[in-house]
Amino acid sequence: MTEPILIDTGRSPTGWSFWGSSFYCDQLWFITNVLQKQLIAADPLIQGSMGHTLLAHYYARVACKQGGLMYEGQEVTDPDYFLTPEQAVREWVRRRQHEGTEGAHFIANTLEVFRQYKLREPFVYDRVIGVEMLTKLTLGYNFDGDFGLWTDDNLRDPTLIDCPELPVPHPNVPAIYHGARIEMTKRWDLAMEHKQDGRQYVWDHKITGAGIGKTRAEQYAMDGQFAVNRLAGQQLLKNFGGVVLNLVQRRDPYGVSRQFVPATPFRDEQLPRQIFKKAHALAEMLAHTIKGDMGQGDWEMAQSELACYHRYGKCGAFDMCRFG
Repeated sequence: MTEPILIDTGRSPTGWSFWGSSFYCDQLWFITNVLQKQLIAADPLIQGSMGHTLLAHYYARVACKQGGLMYEGQEVTDPDYFLTPEQAVREWVRRRQHEGTEGAHFIANTLEVFRQYKLREPFVYDRVIGVEMLTKLTLGYNFDGDFGLWTDDNLRDPTLIDCPELPVPHPNVPAIYHGARIEMTKRWDLAMEHKQDGRQYVWDHKITGAGIGKTRAEQYAMDGQFAVNRLAGQQLLKNFGGVVLNLVQRRDPYGVSRQFVPATPFRDEQLPRQIFKKAHALAEMLAHTIKGDMGQGDWEMAQSELACYHRYGKCGAFDMCRFG
């Protein structure tokens, strides 16, 4: 028997974590992607990653007990193919320590969050379809001639970046160069088929120290990652019902709240064109940067307290923007 695996819950290669920051701060996108600066992870982000790992292993093992699931192209029916949730958290911490991220002091709290989570839902009645499912959409035209973000099965003609001044990719940004496909990837935390209505939903876990009131889902509705979830879900799931926000408090009273994220059809319809324009703008700025026509100071900054200070505290690039 092979050793149980640790599920990869990291960022996807051209996911919203790659594209998203450029929509509100080109400077942050430049620092994290072009300069490859490793900004110090805030404690809530570390705890969130640990919580995601734990829940991925919990639901993967539940799926095996329900009859199995497809994981990275392989049908898995043995729960012991995956580490237990408790083992997974400790292994995640061990591996991150080698990268300079310290999370050992959060293990006890993360396991308590899990204990409280299971107390609130001792049985999973809905069917688990998949965990940490990597989906890919490509910008272009489908077989009906409609422009949008499409899965490979629906894609007829991909849209390519047209920026002759950038014939090869920047070594730190392999996704953007002349002639490249414009792709959007997203790693689904969880996909579930709900017993009550028979529809299939994409779940997004949020491990939070804040409140879990009924307005939280609306706060995420316009977030680009949820638009990508919806566009992919409509194409990949048989009877797509929408996106569910699975809010989990990491401190007393350890509440859990499942909320449907409101649909934003107009916003979702515009996303492909927004991505098209952004990809070309980034390519052009990269080309000028490589030629020396632009420096770091020419990449626009957000310059807003709403972006430079956010729900996790101070932006990791704050002092770099202050002092260079």
